[in-house]
Amino acid sequence: MFKLPNAALKAARAHALRDFPKEACGLLVNGRYKPVPNYAADPERDFVIPGEVFARLREQGKEVQAVIHSHPNGPLFPSEADMQGQIDTDLPWVILATDGKDCADPIIWGEGVDQGPLIGRPFRHGVTDCYELVRHAYALGREGLAAQDVTKEWPLPPVQLRAQARADGWWDPAYEADHRDLYAAFADVGFREIPVSEVMPGDCFLVKLGPGVTQLNHGGVYLGSNLILHHLPTRVSRREPIGIWLRAVEKWLRHERLDALLKENAHA
Repeated sequence: MFKLPNAALKAARAHALRDFPKEACGLLVNGRYKPVPNYAADPERDFVIPGEVFARLREQGKEVQAVIHSHPNGPLFPSEADMQGQIDTDLPWVILATDGKDCADPIIWGEGVDQGPLIGRPFRHGVTDCYELVRHAYALGREGLAAQDVTKEWPLPPVQLRAQARADGWWDPAYEADHRDLYAAFADVGFREIPVSEVMPGDCFLVKLGPGVTQLNHGGVYLGSNLILHHLPTRVSRREPIGIWLRAVEKWLRHERLDALLKENAHA
């Protein structure tokens, strides 16, 4: 599991303050922070670390363990470009939001980063939000969810759903033409729609939330015993009764792994 060493965090914070209002960037290499020049055309709005930097370090036998950069004056969440960069590099990414006088606590995400228990997480778009909660629930699987005392009724082993880059506000009608329809991609990651009469633990639900919203912008999972798990903005992630959500749910989805498991059990 990824851990950012305290000495590396201290050095990265100093770099962020030193370069403010430009975005500071660097790499965690063999456990130490390595500052890297920002090659972006507009370093106050973006950062670029050329691929040659990564290649040179690999040639030297050094391990790049994370990408670190600052967000001068925020925001306190990754941008769509940040999320895509994390996916492309397949490394943990770290954001240090700063006002030039101090730095906020680091925002760390990516595969191998522990975001804490599924229940009680604060909401942060792109890091701990409804989509990530769904991803992490499926990734934990039956034993992981039972170990966290989330549910003992989940039937599936761990299932990996892909990460997706998205801009904050992707669900807003004003942005629909330009932004990703996050949940439309569920059909491409092994889900199919099912009627509410067939719903069982391990299934997923999708909802439209907010005035004027025309696309599905919120999701969660059914845990069994009439309980769901989901994560709304301004609230911590939680379990709650399904009853108050039944009318709002527009789609119930089942993953192909659950279909296969049910078929296996039927033939056993």
